[in-house]
Amino acid sequence: MSDFGNEGSFVILWAGENPSVHVNLIEKLEANGIAFKDMSLGDDEVAPTADPLPIDWKPRFGFEVTVLSTDYSAAKELLDNLLEREPENLEIPAQPEVVDLSTMTPKANEAPATLQVWKGTDTKLAQFLTSALSENNLVARVANEPGFTAIYVAEGNQARALEIVREVTQGAPPK
Repeated sequence: MSDFGNEGSFVILWAGENPSVHVNLIEKLEANGIAFKDMSLGDDEVAPTADPLPIDWKPRFGFEVTVLSTDYSAAKELLDNLLEREPENLEIPAQPEVVDLSTMTPKANEAPATLQVWKGTDTKLAQFLTSALSENNLVARVANEPGFTAIYVAEGNQARALEIVREVTQGAPPK
């Protein structure tokens, strides 16, 4: 944040929720020696209005960058150049899901879930793991024992289930 002198009044240059635009704008202003004030929106203690669609639109969270009125035209030109650029492709390209068919047995979900793939005391983690297994078409059985919870799968699903549990509990990417 730069210091303001007594050279003019504050003028809002940009307000929005895009962190990429925010960071790039701040860098451009600093590189060009333009004094600015940077503010985060949504952290204040002011209660939101009762009207969910206020007439005077203003972001309820995000960022607001103000400059001195004397620097507004130069700062606006930097902002316009920044907004004219093609947005960077921040999307992660879709990757086909690779399923190792050797780890799947036909009708494995129909077999009894008798092989333990996880045991612990964190019930929220147990629910998350069960959901992750379900999303991968693996039937799991949850057993609440005294002092811990265990998750079981059928024999044909054990390898895939152990890999999913490893990914979730260790935060590791798939092998």
